[in-house]
Amino acid sequence: MEELFNIEKVLGFCEKVCYFFIVNVLFVISNIPVLLFLLFVGAGQIRECLPLFLVCLIPMAPALSAVMYAMNRLIQGVEGNALRDYKKGYVRDFLQKAELGAGQMLVLLMCWTNIEFFTVQLRCLPLAVLFILLFAVSVLATPNLYMLASRYEMGKVQIAKTAVTLLFVKPVFTLGNIVAFFLILASFEISAGTTVLFMGSAYGFLVMFMNQTVMRQLENM
Repeated sequence: MEELFNIEKVLGFCEKVCYFFIVNVLFVISNIPVLLFLLFVGAGQIRECLPLFLVCLIPMAPALSAVMYAMNRLIQGVEGNALRDYKKGYVRDFLQKAELGAGQMLVLLMCWTNIEFFTVQLRCLPLAVLFILLFAVSVLATPNLYMLASRYEMGKVQIAKTAVTLLFVKPVFTLGNIVAFFLILASFEISAGTTVLFMGSAYGFLVMFMNQTVMRQLENM
């Protein structure tokens, strides 16, 4: 019985690893446009080709929402087939998530254009600082945006407002999301091959795990 129990634990662990791996593969496949950009244009050309790069990032919105949906099911212990869970999180409110991603990319482009203008063309420190802060807020709100989109049926404007509000009223969780991102980057530096296999799903898992309290509070409001 003890051996059977140990085997069951090992098999359960293997199932979780496979779940992570499959979700990550699906996440990578969903982001082929940005992979093609990095392959044929190169990361060094992002600044020069920023509009094209941001357009390539739009598919990441529904993909990241799908990862967070699947990881939340895993945390809740109700996960099923990885492909089915990812597909359900991906196609549910797909247009809304794509529009949310397009809106975020547009905000990022506008902020960056103004940063370039007020730091290079017309030097104005207050306005440059303002748009730098807006750019930072737009980037830091990313996990909140797609966590909310994956979990709740809300309008785009409401999702954006709630995501930015959480950024400031829950600074500990905001810091946790930042740390999760840098942990993935650090793992990539240590072992790029292994990290590539799990980076999307691992990031989604960390974000959803750390924000369980926030989601419960939102549901009880």
